[in-house]
Amino acid sequence: MAISGFAFGPGALKVTAGQNVTWTNADDTPHQITLADGGKRSGVMLKGQSAMLQFDEAGNIAYFCGLHPGMKGSIEVTARN
Repeated sequence: MAISGFAFGPGALKVTAGQNVTWTNADDTPHQITLADGGKRSGVMLKGQSAMLQFDEAGNIAYFCGLHPGMKGSIEVTARN
């Protein structure tokens, strides 16, 4: 997933439980992925850096930038078949 222009692209993503999601920061400003439920948080990413989080449980996950809370996204995690 891309971080550019103070936005996550795409803003909504669908993955299967057990998958990793990687964000790459294209902005000159640092960003951090923070799950809204407080469960996980990435390290701070500078321009060109990436962060990866794994999603093991099915459900709808809301997240935001820990440094810029107005940046929001969501991930729909579906159960493995």
